Amino acid sequence: MPLWKQPSPEDKQRQQEAEASRRSLEAGGLPLKATQRLSEEMVAGHPLFTSDLSVNELLLTRQRGYQPLSQVMGSSIYHVGWQYTRQYGWGTSSQELTTLSQAHQHAAMLALARLEQEAALLRAHGVVGVRFTRRSYEWGSDLLEYTAIGTAIRLPNIPLGQRPFLSDLSGQEFWTLLQAGYYPAGVVTGYCSYYVALGSQMTRQLQGWWGMGGNNQEIAPFAQAIYTARHLAMTRAEEMARNMRSLGIVGMHIENDRRIIEYETDNPQAKYLDLSTHFAVIGTAIVTAEKDHETAAVMPRSALTFTDLRPGRYGQNRELTFRE
Repeated sequence: MPLWKQPSPEDKQRQQEAEASRRSLEAGGLPLKATQRLSEEMVAGHPLFTSDLSVNELLLTRQRGYQPLSQVMGSSIYHVGWQYTRQYGWGTSSQELTTLSQAHQHAAMLALARLEQEAALLRAHGVVGVRFTRRSYEWGSDLLEYTAIGTAIRLPNIPLGQRPFLSDLSGQEFWTLLQAGYYPAGVVTGYCSYYVALGSQMTRQLQGWWGMGGNNQEIAPFAQAIYTARHLAMTRAEEMARNMRSLGIVGMHIENDRRIIEYETDNPQAKYLDLSTHFAVIGTAIVTAEKDHETAAVMPRSALTFTDLRPGRYGQNRELTFRE
């Protein structure tokens, strides 16, 4: 904008809204536009709901008395700080990349917290069918993005809990969980990035014909790193579940990315072989449904069941039930 031109009232308002959104995001909150949209939806009384549930999931959720309110989302794009990895040493060394592990954990928590905030603004009891995705960028190797999307649901005429529950279970799994007398406590995550520098001594022995390189053998430091990274990621997910006072974790999904790195130096001339591995754990912590927890009564009636053999979101078969 030219210096001699004064900003219009509309420009000033947009600048103020952008600044308010920035401050809210820095505090772990929601952008102003998202808050306004959800508030308007509440005032309108949810005349039209949006959902990413399948038809089967919607019918089973409605059968338990839950009313879908709106699709909700939480997202965080995070910058990962620098951490030195290569050792250029003679012997083997290993370490957790704590900067990277903490970046994943914090970005995931921010995304889940914003998802929960959107559900709370809608006065929802919880969010089901949460899809939690991680994305990196080719043009920004030090950036990562976490996004959580799900459907906020409410049980009419039932008081709200202290906070909405989050569940990455499908609609069918959520229905089955309630039938068995359990209730979601929340989504738990655990992350660990680990690095092993094999060292020039063992690398030379593996690649040399007259040394160990001529024989089949396990690279024990690499195998140990996989186990250590998994243990640390699982421990962090379990710690979150304990803080929720849950009985256990169901629907757990584990991702493991591994990358072998080969490089060499000219002075002194030496070859190196390293392993970088990343474990990501996500699941739903559950508790026993309290005695005063109410859901819609389900009366046994005759039913006709069709099974869709196409794989669902998690590879499960989908079942659709028609009742009289």
